[in-house]
Amino acid sequence: MKIIRILACAAVAWAAAAPFPSQSAHSKFHALALGAYPRGSRVPISMREFNPYLATEIPSIIGPGVRNARVETESGNIARGTADIDFLKVRQAYGEKPNWLMSQLLAGERPVAITVRITSAHGKARVDVLKVAISGVVAEGRTLDFLIANFVVPTFPDVKVSQEFPLDYNIDHLEIRPGQVVVVLRS
Repeated sequence: MKIIRILACAAVAWAAAAPFPSQSAHSKFHALALGAYPRGSRVPISMREFNPYLATEIPSIIGPGVRNARVETESGNIARGTADIDFLKVRQAYGEKPNWLMSQLLAGERPVAITVRITSAHGKARVDVLKVAISGVVAEGRTLDFLIANFVVPTFPDVKVSQEFPLDYNIDHLEIRPGQVVVVLRS
């Protein structure tokens, strides 16, 4: 489950369903969790595999309120995630009961696009959020820091944003490439 969260954080990603390719990603994640790959292996996971798989996992990772998710990767360790999110449903799923004003502000589905940079080496990774757009309104810098501190961290207290975290399953690092992530195991 942690590898899923790592890739999910990396992409802050969500995806649209397409049943057949998801089995391949499921098998790869399962094999990583079991330690079935030899040391030094390079396990490519395409976004075509990852997106449908992640779409099936969103309910258990995030809960209700997220639809039409998709992740794209590109060179420079950049990942972009898009989804339609109802922030009120997400917060309520975590037991929060916003007051009337906050409920009015948070309710309703909004298109969200998130751009992150993922760096990793020596069994550790870091996800830095570069930009978030909600309904076309872009948040960067201090505004973005405010959103992370006041929505992301309270809702997902275990998430690590702009700080290193260990990679599980003997993973040394992730190589982010256009259309895929290569999971590189320690030698």
